[in-house]
Amino acid sequence: MSLSDAAGRICGPHPPAATDVHAIAERLRAEGAEVIDFASGELDFEPPAGLRRALAEALEGPTHQCTGTAGLPELRAALAGRVARTRRVACEPSEVLVTAGARHGLHLGCLALLNQGDEVLVPLPAWGTFMAQVRLVGANPVGLDTRPTGFVPTVEALEELRTPRTRMIVLNTPNNPTGAVYPPERLARITEWAAHSGLWILFDECYGDLVLPGAEHAHPVALVPEARDHVVSFGSFSTSFAVSGWRAGYAYGAERVVAALSDLQRHTTSNAVSAVQHGLLPAARGEEDIFLAEIRAVLRHRHRVVRSALDDLPHVSAADPRGAFYFFLDATPLLGRTLRGTQLDSADTLAAALLEHAHVALAPGTAFGAEGHLRLSYGLPEDRIAEGLGRLRGVLAEVE
Repeated sequence: MSLSDAAGRICGPHPPAATDVHAIAERLRAEGAEVIDFASGELDFEPPAGLRRALAEALEGPTHQCTGTAGLPELRAALAGRVARTRRVACEPSEVLVTAGARHGLHLGCLALLNQGDEVLVPLPAWGTFMAQVRLVGANPVGLDTRPTGFVPTVEALEELRTPRTRMIVLNTPNNPTGAVYPPERLARITEWAAHSGLWILFDECYGDLVLPGAEHAHPVALVPEARDHVVSFGSFSTSFAVSGWRAGYAYGAERVVAALSDLQRHTTSNAVSAVQHGLLPAARGEEDIFLAEIRAVLRHRHRVVRSALDDLPHVSAADPRGAFYFFLDATPLLGRTLRGTQLDSADTLAAALLEHAHVALAPGTAFGAEGHLRLSYGLPEDRIAEGLGRLRGVLAEVE
């Protein structure tokens, strides 16, 4: 018996990294090694007390039945208010859908907006899920290499790739894996171009609350109000409020689009977990924004620590990220060289070698569509960051 076509569509030309750094790290830990994990996409913070308290209270109350498919009315209203307050985009509760994580919301967006054979422009490097979501619905992702333009796409480059089959563009800012933040003027130009070209914009702003001083997170509709009917946005509580395991996200956009997403959700997850929705109310209402300020302050400091240490690492370099909590290391000068007898012919073999010899885990750029690169997360304590970077410096000095 063969698997379905959908199961075979996920990988495509940009497969997941051949090196499973998490599996190797677990093996090393089982053998007694102390592994420093720069590969994780999660922060090391505990969720704010207000969210934990709200969740505990919800579990003690009558919250063990399904909510409406689109989410708790009070949570949708709070999210609409938060969007208006923080993104400067007018939003009604009927234009908000609570999803079982942003990843599920993105899948619903692809289901609702794409047809078999449609083309979707995806600026690379990109979170691998974007490519997989597009393929799952039978559409075709078309990657655009943004490395020559500072990890931010240009209208000119996008227009070169547009064809009569192009139906959507995926925009992710602050970006995973690069940490790039799209400048408002560039985002406005792209939004105007997409609307004029009749394209959907799938806007992932899951790291929108995590921007460093000097950068600004902007929303396409706030910049170009007339593009409102072209933009569907996706957010998450996972990173900003350190609740990635709660699987809580949300989508917002034109009411007809949100209604379609809600209809699709009814037959997939039914609704996001009811108790979790109650637990998120303090965050959606802005009652825990002090927590966001504290996270940003810590991340600013860690960013400076990593930036300074990277200058001393041999053979690698990195652009200065202005959002999220990642540095995207350019390790292409290492390819074709050897480390303790291991031929470094790809980001996968490099990541595996660094794990084996330095017990430091980094995410290979292969899964992001960027060979020769490594993603380094600074979402871990400063002493671990310093120790890990010291190990990297030592082992990279041995490359021949």
